[in-house]
Amino acid sequence: MPRKFSSIILVILALAVICAWSPWLTQASAEVRAVDSFNEAWESVADGCGMNCKGCGTVSSQRVPFGVTVTIDYACGLIPADLPEYHQQSIAFVSMLGTVHGLPKP
Repeated sequence: MPRKFSSIILVILALAVICAWSPWLTQASAEVRAVDSFNEAWESVADGCGMNCKGCGTVSSQRVPFGVTVTIDYACGLIPADLPEYHQQSIAFVSMLGTVHGLPKP
């Protein structure tokens, strides 16, 4: 019985390590997922936020346990000029399951 218990613990530990590493989630796919999620949330808002500005989109991404953090740059409303000082940034967490968390929504 103790041998079976230790085998179960090892399998659970191995699964936890694999999930924390999330090799199926690349930084590039996480960046695309974050941008798509942001755009889907704001597409029906007439004067909302978007990434149709110079330099907008993914700024950086970093692999973290159980996912990837993605920093995006975007603009909201009618901006007087397409300058970086009128842009905003947010950090999204793309989980190992591909869900996106932490982005502003309307």
